Amino acid sequence: MTYFEFPYCKVVDGAATACTLDEIKKDNPNVSFPAVVPDETLAEYSVYPLNHDSQTAFDFVERGPIEERNGEWWQTYTGRDKTPEERRSDMVVTMRQARLALLAQGYLPQIQDALALIPEPDKSKVQIEWEYASTVERNSVWVALMIPALGLDEEAMDDLFDLAGTL
Repeated sequence: MTYFEFPYCKVVDGAATACTLDEIKKDNPNVSFPAVVPDETLAEYSVYPLNHDSQTAFDFVERGPIEERNGEWWQTYTGRDKTPEERRSDMVVTMRQARLALLAQGYLPQIQDALALIPEPDKSKVQIEWEYASTVERNSVWVALMIPALGLDEEAMDDLFDLAGTL
């Protein structure tokens, strides 16, 4: 159920909980509510329209507490962005995109030299990935090995994947 499917709140002893019209009807089985229930009728049952604060552009959004403001009830939201580690787990690009990003940033000519710096047995594994993989995962072991070999840091590699995702 999405947050906006809770158009009402029920207030009991000053505590408000989000609810739907179906829940209100279940709580009051002996009441025949009209198809469109006026706010005044709902208020008789301590039920009020629930306004929703804007949900800012966070990666993860959760409902916060319901607050009363100037006689209206408002659903609040809390949120957070993904951590760099969480973002990296979602970063997957095609090898074409990866090569174009490396070319655009001037790293493509350095790849063979960077591969040569990686010790065996990892070197052969990375070489196979570079030559034959169809996609590249940001959290892959071979990308982690390429970061120092290319003289990059974690953020610079994130930037390369972000760029690659646009190509």
